[in-house]
Amino acid sequence: MNRQKRSKGEYGHPVYERNCVILRTVIYFAISLAVFILGYVSTKTKENLLTIVAVLGLLPSSKSLVSVIMYLRIPKFSQKIYEEISGQVKTVKTIYSMYLTSYKANFPISCFAARGGNLIGYTEFDTCDTDACEKHIKELLNQNALKSITVKIFKDQRKFTDRLSQMESLDESGKEDEILTLMCDISL
Repeated sequence: MNRQKRSKGEYGHPVYERNCVILRTVIYFAISLAVFILGYVSTKTKENLLTIVAVLGLLPSSKSLVSVIMYLRIPKFSQKIYEEISGQVKTVKTIYSMYLTSYKANFPISCFAARGGNLIGYTEFDTCDTDACEKHIKELLNQNALKSITVKIFKDQRKFTDRLSQMESLDESGKEDEILTLMCDISL
């Protein structure tokens, strides 16, 4: 396992973050348990101030457990696909391994690329509803004053890489960083 820190948008970030969240959650629960045991051992009863502290310590522990559950739901992104796509990228700005969440559905996107008022994405997962994903992204772009952005999510890797190579010839709009930062912000 690669223990190197991964930032959002880098391949492998969900796995790295999942491991960090699991470790943090275990530590939080262990601290609460240790405080409870310390209070019980020192007073020989559960009715003490440290029991209250231990119970209050379960609040951040439980919140962290919810994050663990969300990270465990993220499917494993293929390293082979990442290597194939990243090998074809020249100047187009890209991010990888994104898991977008919405009220109705979640969308695992292997790669996003932005250039010239276009945002394209590729998902390797058949269960991803690309139409709903496009609609969700367009709404979020509009809410963040990023208008006139064309959004297309592909399930076919060849079509995605063809479009990616076409985007190489487009001029930058100056909004690419802002668009990809927003995608990172709305992703786990």
